[in-house]
Amino acid sequence: MLRVYHGCGAVSRWVRQERGLAPKSIIRHLPIIRRFLREVCPAGTDDLGKIRQEDVIRYVERHARDGSAASGKAMCWSLRAFLRYLYLSGSTPLALADCVPSIRRWKLASLPTYLSVVQIQKVFDACDQTTALGRRDFTILMMLAKLGLRASEVATLTLDDIDWRSGTMLVHAKGRQQARMPMPPDVGAAIVAYLRDDRPASPCRRLFLRTVTPHVGFASGCAITMIAKAALKRAGISDCAHQGAHLFRHSLATELLRSGATLSQIGQLLRHKSHDTTRIYAKVDIEALRTLSLPWPGGVLKWTLSIGPPDRRSKL
Repeated sequence: MLRVYHGCGAVSRWVRQERGLAPKSIIRHLPIIRRFLREVCPAGTDDLGKIRQEDVIRYVERHARDGSAASGKAMCWSLRAFLRYLYLSGSTPLALADCVPSIRRWKLASLPTYLSVVQIQKVFDACDQTTALGRRDFTILMMLAKLGLRASEVATLTLDDIDWRSGTMLVHAKGRQQARMPMPPDVGAAIVAYLRDDRPASPCRRLFLRTVTPHVGFASGCAITMIAKAALKRAGISDCAHQGAHLFRHSLATELLRSGATLSQIGQLLRHKSHDTTRIYAKVDIEALRTLSLPWPGGVLKWTLSIGPPDRRSKL
């Protein structure tokens, strides 16, 4: 198995050099490759040349429904990259990447999962604010729910990103973009309390630090996602299809839409590059959609049967 992990390291270098992926993106694909190797190549690298098309197809069929359609597509992407690497490096004589099945995911087909205002307050109340850890997590949850920040954006915030005079913060967004965002008073108050009473002494400039030594920033946004999942579990919220930091982002967008904000305004706040990304939230306001719906044809037929001429009713 040690040799298998060395193989993953080689794949990481190849994907970074040939496909230009960032290290944080590569980390997400490695567990998929490791699980594939454990199941298909239990003897390690000696079995790489024995992988057949049937093995790949059966593996995808077994695990395609383990999560959402998005996770299934990510699994197939990782497998294609890995199998392409095996063929180009000469580890297998077959070009197996082309036999990885595709998983359909229709654009804008699903509804975004979101929390109500009452549920979000329940998550806040479940934080143990008698401890430094609880107050830190409360501040993180406030930034997720009130500003709609992504997990990685919270993890990478630094002390230098906060401009106290203007009441704004510099957010390091996706695609190496930066955005200056206003800081609501309640969020600012929570950050001040954390910095004054709970943030460990450390030369690290990250805003949020680990409570255990070494007192450094989080390695990635995965830690923020785990904090969000733990908070939802403490609050007893388990009926959401997706649980994590992004759930608070969806909840903010949904509440803004129901409060009268336009899709353009929501897209600007969430820093969406495409209007299509924001458009999915138009489907969550069910009451507004009902005003656009056409009368059900069955209702017209029932009206005809009840008030039409007697001879026509008998024929129908």
